[in-house]
Amino acid sequence: MRIKFLPLLALVILILSPTQMAAAAPLADVANDKVVLNFPETATFSAQLTASATINSVTLEYGNEQQTCGQVVANAFPQFTPSSSVSVEWTWDMRQSGSLPPGASLWWHWRYTDETGQEYVSDVQHATWLDDQHPWQTLSSGNLRLHWYNKDQTFAQTMLDAGLEALRRNEQQAGLTTDTPVDIYVYPNYTDMQDAILYEPSWTGGQAFPEDNIVIMGISGSDATWDKNTVIHELTHVLIGHFTFSCLGTVPAWLNEGLAMFSEGRLDPDMQSQLDQAIRNDTLMSVRSLNGGFSELPDKANLSYSVSYSITKFLIDTYGQQKMTQLLTDLRDAKPIDDALRDVYGFDTDGLEDAWRQAIGAAPRAVSAQPTAQPTPTHVPTIVPVGGVPLAVTPTPYVVPTSSFNQTQTPTRSAPPLALTIVLACFCVTILLIFGVLVLGLVLRSQKSQGGKNG
Repeated sequence: MRIKFLPLLALVILILSPTQMAAAAPLADVANDKVVLNFPETATFSAQLTASATINSVTLEYGNEQQTCGQVVANAFPQFTPSSSVSVEWTWDMRQSGSLPPGASLWWHWRYTDETGQEYVSDVQHATWLDDQHPWQTLSSGNLRLHWYNKDQTFAQTMLDAGLEALRRNEQQAGLTTDTPVDIYVYPNYTDMQDAILYEPSWTGGQAFPEDNIVIMGISGSDATWDKNTVIHELTHVLIGHFTFSCLGTVPAWLNEGLAMFSEGRLDPDMQSQLDQAIRNDTLMSVRSLNGGFSELPDKANLSYSVSYSITKFLIDTYGQQKMTQLLTDLRDAKPIDDALRDVYGFDTDGLEDAWRQAIGAAPRAVSAQPTAQPTPTHVPTIVPVGGVPLAVTPTPYVVPTSSFNQTQTPTRSAPPLALTIVLACFCVTILLIFGVLVLGLVLRSQKSQGGKNG
């Protein structure tokens, strides 16, 4: 559920795979073709290139393997001195492009041309974007591969079993399956996990990357149930991302998070208590307000998760797994959420809220034409660590207008300063006086002239 940014040097969308592109030109004479990882900041590619004539053009083509709408290839142009044998090097700086998740698969090859116009392409190379300072171990079963360190085999098996349970529940409850391997990277604490990826909130305790088939998480060290639920929650996001992958369709946050929460099982007592209180006090947020994202305020975020769970549970318990699978299929096929809900269940988002509120004994949905203040939504594919610090960011409320035509304002004019007014008035009076004197002088001179002629 995250977008990965490649350096904005020269991004090209191609239909051919890297291997097919490499096969289109003669095989290059390349030695010491390698990448040096300075995890999590940089990846430095280097090689020795040789040709029968002077090499005058070198391009590094690279990227990372992920689920995309088309083959994405980034081009880099290393500096070199033209010769028949050249050493080239170029560094991919994740601090500028945005970080990849631990475990992402990098690929690259070299394309170069000599002065005769002959082009060469090297073999495609691969590397795993992961630190080598930890003694990683791997445990596999079916399409799941669990990677961990600094914990024993029993712990790893427990986490893997939680992942297998997630696969079973999601297939049973929503028809979600995977036919490609998913990698789960488990860090022994939240600090190690947060150090492994750039530009993520300090409170992140687990995260899913559906396009890369990767889950990363830290463990609490004190709550085994929480740790297992984190595996289930994040793996559900990967399955949803796979099933609904589309270049046009989107899955509303309440459904994405609701399925992830529902796959964990029952709400924990604290979240259930908060949900029950919101039902009694009529402080439930609307379903539409949960379409795009959740608040960063801890209490509102927790209630958003609970409400999403309740809505999703209502749909599955009332209408069954097959209709939930059809809803996800419609969303994958780029149907808007209201159209998809009408197609599968016979009601839109507002109709869903009315039926859900009635089922849980909540007050009817409030209908108002007045603008509603809402917190700025945030993308929420993450798990907050147990005992994590409160969020320090307070979103700025904004008003959603009921109509864009009701916001015209009458422009106001301000009078000029008093001093400027007095100066202009004095200037005008002076001009009038001068003009009057000139006119009077002409009149008198004319009369005197006429009197002399008559005499």
